[in-house]
Amino acid sequence: MNSRLNSRFPEIDLLRGLSVMAMVLYHGFWDLSYFDLVTWDIFPFDPQLTAKTIGSSFLLITGICLSISFSRSNKPNKLLVRGLKLLGWAAVISAVVYIGLDEYILFGILHLIGVSIILAPLFLPRPILAGLTGITVIATSNYLKQLPTAQAWLLPLGIGRTTMSMVDYYPLFPWFGVVLLGIWVGSICYPQGKRRFPVLALKRLNKLPGARFLRFLGRHSLKIYLVHQPIIYAALYCFANYR
Repeated sequence: MNSRLNSRFPEIDLLRGLSVMAMVLYHGFWDLSYFDLVTWDIFPFDPQLTAKTIGSSFLLITGICLSISFSRSNKPNKLLVRGLKLLGWAAVISAVVYIGLDEYILFGILHLIGVSIILAPLFLPRPILAGLTGITVIATSNYLKQLPTAQAWLLPLGIGRTTMSMVDYYPLFPWFGVVLLGIWVGSICYPQGKRRFPVLALKRLNKLPGARFLRFLGRHSLKIYLVHQPIIYAALYCFANYR
């Protein structure tokens, strides 16, 4: 257990923890608005832009972690299993959201991360190719989504115009490009799975109030992702209907 913790980079757990905290707050605000307890107008930010910013941070960190993991173990089969597990959880979340809220998640962020992990071995040994492909995927995504087609099987790719309303939608174009950029960044900052930059500032950062809690959140991000929204939703449902 201790050796596993010692093999982690606290700065990555800290950054992921910040993303987790932002995600929980965002979903809390979304639920408050859903139950008409508040309106989005009271918040000084655009909800869609906020959601995509938080999602981008998760995807970039995912790519960095994939690079580190590959440098240390180089086991594509392990990544395949991880990706399939995430796709299984993504299917569960899609079913729960449809049954509970009558809303659609056909290809959300968990679907994307699962597919990205499965595709990652194609790029992990070639980080420069990953970076260039990532830039290309992001740069061409706006053109691809404007193509005059609406085929359902193209929805996960982000190709063609999508008229269906979805509460969570992260197609491969452009979002897989963010993961690929993360792989490239990871290869620069953590070559061979080792930190390349000085750690003095990081030590000070990790001593800030709340840093330990944020690192805890970062280490358990998937579990928190799976359980936080049902808990917040149930609590606000009870408050809205039985106050």
